[in-house]
Amino acid sequence: MKYIKISPLDGPAKATLAMPGSKSYTNRALLLAAITAGPVKITNPLLSDDTKAMIACLQALGIEIDVQQEYIEVKGDITSVTDQDYDLNADLSGTTMRFMLALCAVLPGRQTLHGQKRLHERPVGSLVEALKQLGASIDYLGETDYPPLLVSPPKLTAVRLKISGQESSQYLSALLMIAPLAGSLTIEVDGELVSKPYVDMTIEAMGQFGVKVNVDNEVYEVAGSQIYNCSEYVVEGDVSSASYFFAIATLTGSTFTLENINPSSLQADMSFLEILRNMGNGVTVGDDTITIEGKALRPVSVDMKDCPDQAQTLAVLAAFTDGVTTINGIKSLRIKETERVQALQQELSKMDIKTSSTPDELTIQGGQPKAAVIDTYNDHRMAMAFAVAGTKLPGMVIQEPDVVSKTFPGFWEKLEAIGVDITRTEQL
Repeated sequence: MKYIKISPLDGPAKATLAMPGSKSYTNRALLLAAITAGPVKITNPLLSDDTKAMIACLQALGIEIDVQQEYIEVKGDITSVTDQDYDLNADLSGTTMRFMLALCAVLPGRQTLHGQKRLHERPVGSLVEALKQLGASIDYLGETDYPPLLVSPPKLTAVRLKISGQESSQYLSALLMIAPLAGSLTIEVDGELVSKPYVDMTIEAMGQFGVKVNVDNEVYEVAGSQIYNCSEYVVEGDVSSASYFFAIATLTGSTFTLENINPSSLQADMSFLEILRNMGNGVTVGDDTITIEGKALRPVSVDMKDCPDQAQTLAVLAAFTDGVTTINGIKSLRIKETERVQALQQELSKMDIKTSSTPDELTIQGGQPKAAVIDTYNDHRMAMAFAVAGTKLPGMVIQEPDVVSKTFPGFWEKLEAIGVDITRTEQL
């Protein structure tokens, strides 16, 4: 087994770091570029396990893609997909599975979609039912509501769909992006939509590719006769990646300037920055930069329904506070890369931090956490969230640290760049 031992910062640090491109925007751009006629150059992309899974699936459909470190050029498009059998491996990427499922549902051929074991435990049933309303032909190859799946050539019929908004915003994003292939399409969201900022990101990306989405009271409409038209798309920096360094600044009293971050970004984790600001930390925006000055670490009560990816990070920060932190809106965490609420509670208990939970709420009793060996559960965000604790607390160890490659391959190198010492080892 691999481990990383973390030695904390000597004291408050000051550093400037450039953040990688956004995973969420990169995968959206890849799908939209594949639907767009003619080559599309995607600059400042994130090359991680999740985006490589998306690229691999598109290439498996016969779409030509040139991958470089600084850019990705999608040279081909979906017109190369023919009436044959395709095998698409989404690895561990839920985004890839859901986006590719929607795309394949409106393409010729027979596509088998699958991935690693944990991906087969992440639900897609609501998306499948919505696609069937559209006329898609989809069969489960294992347990109902879960991958793997077989998608056969569709008979598109519907122009209005209804979909649940309570499991994943990725379902709605997937439907919106393939809407121009189905003609005029209206999608009604049933129930409260979780992680709505991710849908706003999808609509923004579609707009940059030339397709407009009209929204009226949770009804989303893509008018007919629209086509994607784009030759170059620039991926903005990843706020999720930056959030770990915002948290480190908060915990250690450091000042970090994060470059390649759009201060006006629609990315969901901008809400996490606002949480830290409300805790009393200093935030200054510049041209494509955000600077955070760590000043305070106080318990909070927050709803993270719209930015669930940083709930783990906030929970780790809460362990160091003097008081009780309550995080609401976390039910979607239970169907992520792992059952994240249970995983958080288990690892925080190793640090002598008491927690309690309901299906949609996590409570953390702050105190004097002790160092522990952290199991990452093959979840990139478990590794990065608990690494935050290691920048303050001597003796923290992260098991299987390479899981960060799912979304932030350079994470450990960025930690070293701010002055954190890390030691890689295969034994303790």
